[in-house]
Amino acid sequence: MSMDVLKNKIRKLRNPSALTVAPTLDALPPSILAEFDSPVQAMGEYCVRAMEALKGQLPAVKVSFGAFSLLGPEGLVQLKRVLDIAKELGFYVILDWQRQEDEASAKAAAKLIFSGELWSCDGVVLCGYAGSGSVKPYITEAGREKKDVFVVLKTGGKSGSELQDLQTGGRTVYTAAADLLSRWGDQALERCGYSRVAGVGSASHSRSLQTLREKYPKLFLLVDGLEAGNANARNASFAFDNMGYGALVCSNLLNAWVENPENDPIEEVVAAAQRMKRNVTTYVTVL
Repeated sequence: MSMDVLKNKIRKLRNPSALTVAPTLDALPPSILAEFDSPVQAMGEYCVRAMEALKGQLPAVKVSFGAFSLLGPEGLVQLKRVLDIAKELGFYVILDWQRQEDEASAKAAAKLIFSGELWSCDGVVLCGYAGSGSVKPYITEAGREKKDVFVVLKTGGKSGSELQDLQTGGRTVYTAAADLLSRWGDQALERCGYSRVAGVGSASHSRSLQTLREKYPKLFLLVDGLEAGNANARNASFAFDNMGYGALVCSNLLNAWVENPENDPIEEVVAAAQRMKRNVTTYVTVL
C-alpha cells in the first residue's frame, strides 16, 4: 500500500521531488538561532517551519537519522518531533537510517521503526552492502506493516565507484546488489507496478540510473543528492519510466538561504523547492 500512496501523492501534485531534511548546526539561519537558547531546538524548529511552508507542494520528505543523532539525546528528541510533524502534515515520510547492523540488531530496529513505537515513517533507507542479514529483517517487517524499504545501490561521492563500479562475474557490484533487491522484491509488488523493496541511486550518475531503470523495471528508485555540484535534473530523469513515475528525486534545500542571507530563510527554501520541481519536470512529465 505504501508505494501506491507515494505514487498517488506524486501524481496529485505532478511533482516527483522531495525535501531532504539533513540540517547542520553550522548552517542554521542566524534569525532562527536567535529565537532559542538551544541551537538543537532551533535546528528542529527550522526543519518544522520549512516543512510547514512546503505542505501541499512536495509529496515527500527524507529525514536523516545521522544529522540528528550526532547531536545526542536532544537531537533524537528533535528527530522524533520532525518525523511526527512531517506525518501530520501529510508527507510520505522516509527515514534515512543507513546503519551497519548484524541480523539481530536489524530485526530489533525494524520492528521498532515500522511498528511506529519509535519513529513515524512510511519507508526507511538502508545501506545494503553489509549483506542480506542487515536488509531482510526490514523487508519482512515492512511487509507486515505495508511499508517500504529503500536500499542504497549507487552513491554520489567520487570514492563510491571504488567498490560499486567494480566488475564481478560480468556485472558491476551495484547491479549485483540490484539483482538481489529485484529477487527480494518480487513478492512485494504494489498495484502501481513497483515493489515495496526499492533502490537508491545518485543524481550525479546518469548512466547508472539509466542502467537500473532499463534492467529493473519494477524497482522504484530514490534519486539522492540533487544539490551536489556534479548532479542535475537531467541526470535524475533517467530514473523515471515513460509515464513519469518510478522515481523520486531528493535534495537538501535547507541551506538555500545562504545565497541570499538578507531574505527570509523559509521563503528561500520554498523558492528552492519550486526551482527543483521546475528543473525536474523540464525532463520528466508526470502523466
